[in-house]
Amino acid sequence: MSQPPPATPPQRPYDPRDEPGGSDPLSRSGWRDQQAGQRAQHNGEVRRAFGLTALSTLLPGLGLIFTRRRGLGILMALAALITFGLVGFSLLSGGVISSAAGFLTARGLLLLLALFVIGGVVWVLGIMLTAQETVRDSWSTRSVWLHRIFAAALCLLIAAPSARGAQYVLITKDAFTRMTEERYAGRGGSARTPDGGSDPWRDVPRVNVLLIGSDAADQRTGVRTDSLMVASIDTKTGDTVLISVPRNLQKVPFPADNPLKKVYPNGFDCGNECLMDAVWEEAATKNRDKFPADEANPGLNTTREVVQEIVGLPIDYTTVVDLSGFTKLVDAMGGVTMNVPTRIPIGGVIRNGYVVPGSITDWIEPGYQRLNGHQALWYSRSRATTSDDDRMRRQRCMVNALVSQSNPFSLLQKFPDIMAVAENNISFDIPQEHLPAFATLVETMQKGTMRSVNLSPPIIKGYDPDYAKIRALVKQATTAPPEKTAPKSTGSPTPTPSTTTTVPPTSSSTTTQAITNTRDSC
Repeated sequence: MSQPPPATPPQRPYDPRDEPGGSDPLSRSGWRDQQAGQRAQHNGEVRRAFGLTALSTLLPGLGLIFTRRRGLGILMALAALITFGLVGFSLLSGGVISSAAGFLTARGLLLLLALFVIGGVVWVLGIMLTAQETVRDSWSTRSVWLHRIFAAALCLLIAAPSARGAQYVLITKDAFTRMTEERYAGRGGSARTPDGGSDPWRDVPRVNVLLIGSDAADQRTGVRTDSLMVASIDTKTGDTVLISVPRNLQKVPFPADNPLKKVYPNGFDCGNECLMDAVWEEAATKNRDKFPADEANPGLNTTREVVQEIVGLPIDYTTVVDLSGFTKLVDAMGGVTMNVPTRIPIGGVIRNGYVVPGSITDWIEPGYQRLNGHQALWYSRSRATTSDDDRMRRQRCMVNALVSQSNPFSLLQKFPDIMAVAENNISFDIPQEHLPAFATLVETMQKGTMRSVNLSPPIIKGYDPDYAKIRALVKQATTAPPEKTAPKSTGSPTPTPSTTTTVPPTSSSTTTQAITNTRDSC
């Protein structure tokens, strides 16, 4: 006969005396103290883990020094300090701007890419290892996940700028590949090039740069050089002479070694169709077969060679800006502040010496103001109610403003937008390895004076130009020291605006002075 199962003892309500030492008040107090001590130890471990993980965010591997991976932490921290020290020394030893430009060379970009990618990965790994070494198995699930989220946020704090830096490097590398063109070595002489060191231009007294504004509009066949300007820069003082070459010059001379010299032995002379702004297309399209097959851009090369003949200066470097992209470039830079001397029309078509009614779409009002890209373009090229002389003066003022107002630190914030515009609208024959030297030159230019050589009527007649006189004026401007002038008043002009749009073009700034201070006239 089977035995009945034992009866289950009845459950009693909770009694503190059931705890260890529960019958003794002193024992109960010791248990609470033990629990408080364990909580304090846990909190201390969590705080230490958070703190050491944060230290590895301040400097790669710094938090690891206080863990069992001390050796690895010291190695990572020392490598980071040496890297930061070398970069800092490089930036400060030769000037921040010029040294920073050193990272724009092919080798510099490769180094930057390695720093951002490898350095970023190592830094993030240091944070992750520190988090792994400081977590404890005894932690609660809540503490473990808080620590993981904290470490992930710190990793993101390092990874995001590292990825953005690598992106900037790749954007720059791609942009320079598109923008840079090799100078044709077959004609026109070689460029005077800088050396290395803190004074890269020590053996080059002057650098002459040709700035070309090209206008390849949809309604126009080929490329027209809408504006031509030579900037002749004294490399020691930064004093700059701007020479605007009128686009309506006739009978421009071709050098003896250019194929068009045989076609036009007495200059580019065939009436109103053979003006300076038609030289590019004359070489690039109409007479392309007369140039060597390996010459990639005879229009650009011939334009540069003709300008050399006109001004009597060797052109060392050339920059071409598509005017359709000039608008986007100024917008990407955040605009440009100009003193607008008189009301300037936006748009405007001239027929038979008069402005076609309705062709002016808007106006730029006079006074000091910040122009956007669209306004800056028309400030530089409008001639519906003014002369070519005034137009070229405004172009020189625009160059002066862009040079003097450029701030590398603010431009860095807009860097991707600027490079995206530049790669499609700017080309130049400045080798990448010369960019640090040019950064130094721009810094020097901002400290120097800026003068202009006026080649407009009545000094130079476009239909019958005296090229010997032009060369003499340029020589005088580039050899004589600039005169010191009193500071210009900053008061805003208040001319009376004109409301008519059907008026003959007039010269609002025609001057008989051949050499003037550019900044005074702006």
